[in-house]
Amino acid sequence: MSKKPKPRICLIYTGGTIGMIETPDGLRPPENPSDFLKIAPELKELVEIEFVELLNKDSTNMNPSDWEKMARAVYERRNNGYKGFVIAHGTDTMHFSSSALAFAFGRNLNFPIVFTGAQTTPRILHGDARINLVRACRVALEPLAEVVISFGDFVFRGCRAQKKDERKFDAFESPAFPPLAYITERIDMQPIARKKRNGGRGEIEFRPYFEKGILQVALIPGLEPKLLQPAIESGDCRGIILQSFGAGNVPDEAGYSFIPIIKEMVEIQKKPTIITSQFPAGSTLDSPYAPGKAAVDAGAIPTGNMTYAAATAKFRWVLALVKEEMKKGEVSPSNKINQIRKRMTENIIGEVGPVEPID
Repeated sequence: MSKKPKPRICLIYTGGTIGMIETPDGLRPPENPSDFLKIAPELKELVEIEFVELLNKDSTNMNPSDWEKMARAVYERRNNGYKGFVIAHGTDTMHFSSSALAFAFGRNLNFPIVFTGAQTTPRILHGDARINLVRACRVALEPLAEVVISFGDFVFRGCRAQKKDERKFDAFESPAFPPLAYITERIDMQPIARKKRNGGRGEIEFRPYFEKGILQVALIPGLEPKLLQPAIESGDCRGIILQSFGAGNVPDEAGYSFIPIIKEMVEIQKKPTIITSQFPAGSTLDSPYAPGKAAVDAGAIPTGNMTYAAATAKFRWVLALVKEEMKKGEVSPSNKINQIRKRMTENIIGEVGPVEPID
């Protein structure tokens, strides 16, 4: 009697601690990433794996072109009969990559893309490399239709997660949105998770493009806005992210006010400025304080309760999208900022807003 074939998943390796080896000079990626699968030989009993060596780098070196590579690697294999995809990735920028792929695939994604990584190398027997990989493969078999992060005991929406700790095994959190699933004896999927549809969701609107030239400025007490002047006037600068205090508040006192900078960016340079918060669970959509309201009145675009990673990935994605719309004549240059504002403030793939299903 023939055995029932095991479900198939595609495991895409990009590097990170989960596959690192220890040397006298410190941690480094393995010379042969295919050895990575040896950390969890029991996976052969659970799934049939196609291993794809896409990248082999520390995640601190990830950039938007790598987001596109990851997205294309999945998209090109989407019809190969896999139950889902697992992407092994470093933890430092995993939440940026998972957010980026969520936007790249959009609302019509109808299979799981599961990011995972580890806080320890596979050599640490009590560490999390092996167990996180096994759990991520198990999550990839679920009828999910989202980009997610599977880490420790939780499955988070990829565009709602952020890293919270460098050493503890519960390295990620989702401050403004509950976990999609809890990993227990079984995968305890929650009603808010987006599920696969047997009839599909229509063709994926695949847009894996992310604009370059984004300047991020973390506000600190006493930061002189004039230091930004050369950057905002540069032709290489396409937009600015202001990481604000509290609920979108920016300094507005003479000499340190960022209000003139925002006005110049939007009205003169015709470049968008978005406001994120150092506290991603706190909304910047409607600040009750004057400094926050002044920034929005000056033309800054609020990002609501998006995480910083999601806001960053979305900003690059929206700028690339609007740029393409302008090339096609669908958006006029005079309406560029308004179109960017519209795209940034709408809920596209469940990245912002209250806890509710996105179907």
